[in-house]
Amino acid sequence: MLQALLSPAHMAVPASRANTGGLRLYRPPLLLPAPQPPNNSRFPRLRLVPAVRSASGLAFDFKGGRGMSGFLDVELRVRDYELDQYGVVNNAVYASYCQHGRHELLEKIGVNADDVARTGDALALSELTLKFLAPLRSGDRFVVKVRVSDSSAARLYFEHFIFKLPNEEPILEARATAVWLDKNYRPIRIPSEIRSKLVQFLRHDESH
Repeated sequence: MLQALLSPAHMAVPASRANTGGLRLYRPPLLLPAPQPPNNSRFPRLRLVPAVRSASGLAFDFKGGRGMSGFLDVELRVRDYELDQYGVVNNAVYASYCQHGRHELLEKIGVNADDVARTGDALALSELTLKFLAPLRSGDRFVVKVRVSDSSAARLYFEHFIFKLPNEEPILEARATAVWLDKNYRPIRIPSEIRSKLVQFLRHDESH
C-alpha cells in the first residue's frame, strides 16, 4: 500500500517495482487446467490450488482459514536489472514481487492507497518472511499467487507463493502482516468501511 507497505523497512537493499506482465484470474479447478479468460466482473474468480511439494520436501499450505479460499494470480517477467552478480534475481527483489501481488489484490477488494492516505491513515507492512526454494533468471515468466489468509482488529495477514511458468515450479513462499495505523503511526482498528469491503469480497470468494 503506502511507502511503508511498498518498501519493507527491514530490507537492506531496496526492491525494484515489478511491472504487471498480465493479470489472470481463474475459476476454482479440481486439478491444474489451462488458464481461462479473465472475468470482467468486479470480483475476480480465484483459483484453488492443491498442496504442492516444495524443493525442501515440505508441502505448501494452501488450507483456508478465516481468509480467502482461493488465490489471486498476477503474472510477471524477470527484468535484467533485477539480477545480482550470480545471474539470478536478487533476494530483495522478491519482496517487491510480493508487494505487487498485495497491491493488485487490495485494489480488487476496493482498498486504494491514495484514498487511505487522504484520510491520514496508513496500511503499513510490519512483518515479512521469505522462504527461497529455487532461483529465477532473466526473462523467466512467473506467477505470484496471493491471498488474505486471516485478519484481526487492526491487521491483515497475507500468504504469497511464486511459481515459475509454464511448469509451475515452486520458487518462493512468503507471509506478510500489514497493520492499520493512524496519523501518529499507532495501530488502530481497521475502519468499518474497509472491513465491510473485505467481508463482501470474502463472501463472494466463498460462493465461487
